[in-house]
Amino acid sequence: MKFQTSKEGPLAVASKMLVQGCFEGEIPFGGQKVNNRIKLEGFTGKLGEHFIHFNDVAKATRLLVVGLGPRDKFDVKALRKVLTTVLKLVKDNKLDEVTFAPKVGEVDIVGAETFGENLATYAGLVDYVINHQKTARGKHKSEIRLQTVTVLVDDATDAGVTAGLAKGQAIGEAVNFARDLSNMPAGQLTPNRLAAFAQAVARKSGGTITCRLLRGAQLRRIGAHALLAVAQGSTQPPVLIDLTYTPKTGATDDVLGFVGKSITFDSGGLDLKTADGMRTMKRDMAGGASVLAALSAIAKLELPVSVRVVMAATENMPDGDSYKPGDVLKTMAGLTVEVDNTDAEGRLTLADGIEYIKRQNASKVIDLATLTGAQRSISSDVGAAGFGNNDEFSGLVAAAAKSAGERVMFVEMWEEFRDGNKTDMADLKNSGGDPGSVTAAWFLREFAGEKTPWVHLDIAGPSFRSRELGPDPKGSTGFGVRLLVELARLSVKK
Repeated sequence: MKFQTSKEGPLAVASKMLVQGCFEGEIPFGGQKVNNRIKLEGFTGKLGEHFIHFNDVAKATRLLVVGLGPRDKFDVKALRKVLTTVLKLVKDNKLDEVTFAPKVGEVDIVGAETFGENLATYAGLVDYVINHQKTARGKHKSEIRLQTVTVLVDDATDAGVTAGLAKGQAIGEAVNFARDLSNMPAGQLTPNRLAAFAQAVARKSGGTITCRLLRGAQLRRIGAHALLAVAQGSTQPPVLIDLTYTPKTGATDDVLGFVGKSITFDSGGLDLKTADGMRTMKRDMAGGASVLAALSAIAKLELPVSVRVVMAATENMPDGDSYKPGDVLKTMAGLTVEVDNTDAEGRLTLADGIEYIKRQNASKVIDLATLTGAQRSISSDVGAAGFGNNDEFSGLVAAAAKSAGERVMFVEMWEEFRDGNKTDMADLKNSGGDPGSVTAAWFLREFAGEKTPWVHLDIAGPSFRSRELGPDPKGSTGFGVRLLVELARLSVKK
């Protein structure tokens, strides 16, 4: 998708659709013919309200007038809602090109760079399609996709909008990369294939990202026995993916650590899932997809903060060699874990991943994981459930989520729920019972410890939906990519 600016006037632009916003109550809007149409439509300028006028006064074929709501309440959140509405209309009208003619007020209120960034990000998010596996032989016809987005600017806004468009394009492409990965069938995205995608991200970074892959004997040497145990039932070998981003300006004392759950397929192991429960388990590596994609965007944006990404990739399959309920595993951290349920495998691989990234001197750690079905009872498929051991870092993550437009509901970790992970046989068991998301978070916290600021985001609901929501399609959403990029930005500002 190409993003560009132009200093032409709205009446001179030859576009298939010209988009203009109208603040509530600020009518008349434009020429008499358009204002007559406004009266006919009963248009008042409420947020998201819109109509299309087939133009007979300008060079543009269509004029899309969209309501911006009250001027004194217009902000980035309102802008995102308007952009979602407009870009879905562009998609529904099968247009490959659109021109935005924002009023000075729209750009001044949110800022030129913020306007450009959100426009480019949301253009990428809304344009996404899931049909990568369809073929011409199956009578699939290539749909018309958005190719060119133009923004009309003046001398005062040109530089800001242009810079914002470039940043937004990088973020939108990263979200769609994460969507592609977790929409990919598990037969195609094996642990080693995920590792190959990580290597490609490093190669494309211009030397700012390095990638190390640990397999087999290397995993045994570092004590990654929990990861190895989960992998026992699969013919696909596990791999621990370790990526390091060092800014061109040099390494920073503060090192952000991102850990993503990367179970490329989860059958439940010997505690086998039902057929319905297994149907979409290709998405159980959505956390890994998001941390990898976020790192690619951070490198493109050249953010001046060091970042470490860890993905403990494996399948969880039933086999004669599978790890079994009742087994006791020794984790990389030295804690022993009794296997209460082989379908609680994600917290085992994350335990080794969190310990590993701590050993690499990450100063703050955030993990993203499709960890528990119980998360839906907290925040449904709208947002993640958040847990942490440090109020300041949890607050920073919450601020990043709000700024990025992604929802996180933080849950207090009452000490009483910690005992749910106790067992007679070992230090911990891997399934602590109700409330499932909280006891799972407490399990991970035993490995995060209390010295390193840590946040766990359970993204089981929002990472993969059965419905469209906002700019997200059905299927994989790439949840968390925008949040992590914003977290890196906020860490620079601190």
